[in-house]
Amino acid sequence: MATSPPLYAILLRAIGPATHKLMGMAQWRAASEAAGFIAPETLVNTGNMIAQFDGSPAAARQTMTGVLRQFGLGENVVPILRTPAQLKKLLRADPIADAAQHRPAETGVYFFAAAKPDLGWISDHGGPEMIHVIANHLIVDFSQDVAKSGKLIRRIDKQCGLNTARNWNTTRKLAERSIARGKE
Repeated sequence: MATSPPLYAILLRAIGPATHKLMGMAQWRAASEAAGFIAPETLVNTGNMIAQFDGSPAAARQTMTGVLRQFGLGENVVPILRTPAQLKKLLRADPIADAAQHRPAETGVYFFAAAKPDLGWISDHGGPEMIHVIANHLIVDFSQDVAKSGKLIRRIDKQCGLNTARNWNTTRKLAERSIARGKE
């Protein structure tokens, strides 16, 4: 029995209205498929893709970086990959159940490019945001308008390195779709 190529959730860092002018989601799917990604599908319009790739995570990341550069996207637009198992672990942990249900726009999941980001500084964090660490990801209950947490966001960037964040609803949708697709 042949094994299927690995499935990855690909989250783009620094994607938004300016980058959409250079690369629409349909264009991204087509270019990704041409580069060897299998059955790419995008979720929401914020740089989230689920696709199989016959290669290691490093090879998938390198290939996807090449796809992004074809569109003229700068080096700040970076793919961060996760497996369905990694996303499932985040969902199962569900450290912010109340916030995710009642304040989904005020929750965030930080995905890091580094395998082991520096998370030692978290014990010094005085709030008001609540931070949870699940498998080298930060889950943040901002408990307020995210825009009021600029200091924390800058600290995450400085201390932890290259990252991208998604709210809990988007993370949940990515996880659920990745898990379902992995069973197909």
